[in-house]
Amino acid sequence: MDALRHTFEQQLATALPGVEITLERPKSGELGDLAFPCFRAAKQLGKNPVQLSQGLAASITIEGAKLVATGPYLNLKLAPETRAQAVLGAILEAPLGTSYGSRPANGKKVIVEYSSPNIAKLFTIGHLRSTMIGHTLAQVHQFLGYEVIRLNHLGDWGTQFGTLLAAYTRWAQVENADLEQDFDWAEPAPEKRRTPLFRLFQLYVRFHAEEENDPAMRDEARDWFKRLEGNDPKARELWKRFRDLSLAEFQRIYDRLGVSFDTLEQGEAFYEDQLAPTLKRLTEAGLLVEGNNGARIINLEDVGITTPCLVQKADGTSIYATRDLAAALYRKQAYGFDRCLYVVGTDQVLHFQQIFAVLDKLDPWFKGRMLHTPFGMVKLPEGKMSTRKGNVIFLEDVLDEARERVAAIIAEKNPDLKDKEAVAEMLGMGAVVFFDAMNDRVKPITFTWDRVIALDGDTGPYVQYAHARIMSVLRKAGGDWAAKAQAGAAIGPFLPFADAAAPANFDGLAAPETQALLFELAGLPGAIAAVAEGCMATPLARQLVTLARSFSGFYTNCPILAPENAPEVRDARLILCVATARALRQGLHLMGIQAPEEM
Repeated sequence: MDALRHTFEQQLATALPGVEITLERPKSGELGDLAFPCFRAAKQLGKNPVQLSQGLAASITIEGAKLVATGPYLNLKLAPETRAQAVLGAILEAPLGTSYGSRPANGKKVIVEYSSPNIAKLFTIGHLRSTMIGHTLAQVHQFLGYEVIRLNHLGDWGTQFGTLLAAYTRWAQVENADLEQDFDWAEPAPEKRRTPLFRLFQLYVRFHAEEENDPAMRDEARDWFKRLEGNDPKARELWKRFRDLSLAEFQRIYDRLGVSFDTLEQGEAFYEDQLAPTLKRLTEAGLLVEGNNGARIINLEDVGITTPCLVQKADGTSIYATRDLAAALYRKQAYGFDRCLYVVGTDQVLHFQQIFAVLDKLDPWFKGRMLHTPFGMVKLPEGKMSTRKGNVIFLEDVLDEARERVAAIIAEKNPDLKDKEAVAEMLGMGAVVFFDAMNDRVKPITFTWDRVIALDGDTGPYVQYAHARIMSVLRKAGGDWAAKAQAGAAIGPFLPFADAAAPANFDGLAAPETQALLFELAGLPGAIAAVAEGCMATPLARQLVTLARSFSGFYTNCPILAPENAPEVRDARLILCVATARALRQGLHLMGIQAPEEM
């Protein structure tokens, strides 16, 4: 398809010298495969866009296609055989180490900062958004030729640790120092939750509940954090214990999600020794001024931000803005990146506006390189989730519930399925992750069990089922058909496939349902590119649903293994199955979802 697009662009450039050529993809293959909207060109040339479209259709010729003027659009519509040859060739003949829709290395470096949970807290369903949006962005950018640095900016420093240290010394240090016993004042927890990390969470919740009636406790927490920043041995020892407990638990969840990072060691605490140099640099640049009670701030009214950026509290302790500034300066020196994406919720929009504005003032190098990728928060029907209040939905509970629901369906409908526990995990995970991806990144999500782990409709399991159905057809076909659609071990975001050739004869691929499937396969590279352009997984998720739906239409209306099919028809349709399975499998892999071979 790239060659045909290039030919179309060249022909348009020749016919319209000096005009910017931008092609679009029509909404339906019935309209065409590529479209040139004539509005801008017509305005530039002083012509009517409908008449311009008609004139171009009459003057441009492209072998294997026809040009059709549809109102102000010039549509390029490929002949069925040309479309089949172009799409199948692109999918089946991708060079080793690449996949359909991927691009060669472009020399650009992107940092993706994502997940970033707070130490001493369990993963909630809210953590899924940053983790999986970030994972998809990292996968897709690497797929499109970028060098990607995957960073997890752990929340392992700050006043919250003062809260935790204060709570531990009040209610655990004497009688439950190792956090191995349940607290007699806490509500009973399920067996899987009875861990030291969960007990830290209980301490955190209790402290915030009681400080509502005893404001002096807040001073106690602040004092503990000041001791931590002042290198107090006891504070440091407890902080390290709590951090190590958390990292072990986080790694277990990341392993289950299939998510990895280049480092887990560059959390907020990593930049502790760089805070003083950062403040010094801000001072030398003339940016720091004194705020209330001796706090140090940076005024940003000159760039339209009325709220000053607080970088040092009145008691001399740092704040997360200080640490984000130090992190950005470190990353410039360590990585020399072209772009840095922060996958952080919408509640931090002002924070990143301030950080980016300060960095632009401090060093013009940063301008245009920093991008906050906000996402809507996950809410409960009764309102916002709050770790402080303890009203949260734990991510592991959601994943477990999804797996159990799938397992019950398998037990009822296909009890003899091989590896049914593994398949239940794949489908449950697919349901949860895909649900998040299908929702627009910037919109909030209201959590309800039935929505998040739905197994029917436009869901992950629906796409996964399309892949499994294809694999069933290929196994029934015999020979090496199934092997052609199976992927080797993943190489980062790439799934390598065995060699397979396009059919010598395309007679079996002329039906409308077949051409519709080919059209949707052709749309996959654009959907992947849209993930990077819009910094959200939604375009890819929606294209995979459309692709699965198109395969269903092809499967229903174009018999693949029917005895009456001529050998060339059978082979052409089977190779289309192979190409579709590869595309589905690769698309799901970019999102962190596995494609089962049986369901």
